[in-house]
Amino acid sequence: MIHVGDECTITMTPAEVLSRVDELLEATFASADLGNLQDVLSETVYILLSKQTREAVYQRVFADLRRRFPTWAKLAKARQGTIERVVRPAGFGEQRASHLRRLMCAVDETNRQLAVGPYDPAGGDLTLEFLRGWQPAEAERYLEQLPGVGPKSARCVMSYSLGRQRFAVDTHVRRVMRRLDLVDDRSWKPDHDAFEAIVPPKMRVRLHVNLVHHGRAICTETSPRCDQCPLISFCAVGRATLPDRCELETVVDLFAGAGAMGLGFRQAGFSVLAAVEIDRHAAQTYRLNHPGVPVLEVPVQQVTAEVLRGWIPGLPAPSAVIAGPPCQGYSAAGARTIGDERNLLFRHVSRVAKELEAGAVLIENVPGVHRVNGVSYTQRITNSLQQAGFSTWDEPVTLRASDFGVSQNRRRLFFVGVAPHLSLPARPQPTHRPPGSEPSSLPLTPPLAELLADLPTLAAGEGAERLEMTDGRIILNSTVMGHSAVVVRKIGAIPAGGGPISYRRLDRDVARTLVAGHRALPVHPEEDRAITVREAARIQGFPDTYFFCGPRAWQPLQVANAVPPALARAVATQLYALFIASRDRRVVDEGAA
Repeated sequence: MIHVGDECTITMTPAEVLSRVDELLEATFASADLGNLQDVLSETVYILLSKQTREAVYQRVFADLRRRFPTWAKLAKARQGTIERVVRPAGFGEQRASHLRRLMCAVDETNRQLAVGPYDPAGGDLTLEFLRGWQPAEAERYLEQLPGVGPKSARCVMSYSLGRQRFAVDTHVRRVMRRLDLVDDRSWKPDHDAFEAIVPPKMRVRLHVNLVHHGRAICTETSPRCDQCPLISFCAVGRATLPDRCELETVVDLFAGAGAMGLGFRQAGFSVLAAVEIDRHAAQTYRLNHPGVPVLEVPVQQVTAEVLRGWIPGLPAPSAVIAGPPCQGYSAAGARTIGDERNLLFRHVSRVAKELEAGAVLIENVPGVHRVNGVSYTQRITNSLQQAGFSTWDEPVTLRASDFGVSQNRRRLFFVGVAPHLSLPARPQPTHRPPGSEPSSLPLTPPLAELLADLPTLAAGEGAERLEMTDGRIILNSTVMGHSAVVVRKIGAIPAGGGPISYRRLDRDVARTLVAGHRALPVHPEEDRAITVREAARIQGFPDTYFFCGPRAWQPLQVANAVPPALARAVATQLYALFIASRDRRVVDEGAA
């Protein structure tokens, strides 16, 4: 829901925001190890050293401390000055040394009372392992009364060493969550319980780890890298920086999907001001792969220039509004129903482009718009653009992906309109020649089998979302469907180019249009299984670093519904040249005046 009044409010509950933030941060940082330790006392010392100190420094100091004092019992007996010399590089040397020495003395006293550690008949070092048998609340209270250990440190130990689902709030966690407006925490010290209350227990440890990484790498205290932030959709602080860091040529991306059109335009030199996508998983994929671009997760029908400018203060008029409205109502693979309400969503593209005073507008769709059960939508889309004040080509241009280096014979229509002060751009010309075509000076589009050759050979049910190869590569979105033995035998009998739409085997040279029938992708050209999402993304022309979010069952639709980025780039290149030429003419005219 959207409310526009004195302020623009995008209604999303804290739980909805947190689930998206958690997914994006896990996809970005994968809960990368912070160096925490399983031994409870070692972890307590490690956390104490980490306060207000850079990671590389406190990790080095901890290692030095262990070399100098191979047992904690020896540290308990050491002089404070000796300890101070070891921990001095971490800062606050005198204070840390005092805390460490007093900490060990307190642990020694408890070990004596419980007859554990050095006081166990079997002997041993000072320990806090006895806390594993205590009730969580009792263990946490004990930790908090230790010298130098406050609520944050105690919760870290509870989480990392004792396996309890506690949420620790350090400076990075607090900063990021406040900027995301998840907690109204204005006190000098954070209310740990208030933060923890909004974080589901199973999410707490993972979210804490990833928020620390994010706070260190992106959302820093003084110079946050908002242009690299996948969370900017949820951060008013970050969105406010957008107008100041825009490139000359910009776009607003409607019906943005997983971001293929935006990717093509970025490759051509544009920057994306904002995107609108209603599907949660596709919106997440866009946010992750286009960090710094706010994605509004609402129906386009609710989007107006007022909404966008309320959400992103100072949003300038974009060079272009681009859109790929849903094609299911037109597609030959769908029901092709005249009354399908999705068939008329293109009207909102023209409307928003006019409201934003965009210089151009681009609408992409399937060739099926030419005629849906006797009704043509081609002229309707063109009329919509013209009625909004844009000049258009007489006919939309049809581009074939294999003519632009994509190993797929997917065809797409592109409708282009420009503001009255601009000339229409040139129609894109092929940059490649498909396999089997007449020889020419153009480079050959890679044969599909060659394109997939360096990806792993996998059987049904194998692979992973982050598949680590023996050569060190990480192959993303590489999970194979868990076909039954019966299905595998049936797939084995499918010849190249044959089979039902759900399990059509791909040709070795050029694929037909990729279709995710029943959320299953086509069959591999050589292996007896459906292709992975990564293989489909390769065929579409996405870079291997492009990660698709959401459950595995929802990823194929994101890939198959996308326009190949190379086709978007072909049209975007012509529009970019148009805008640059227009700016150059304007500079000359102003100089002459």
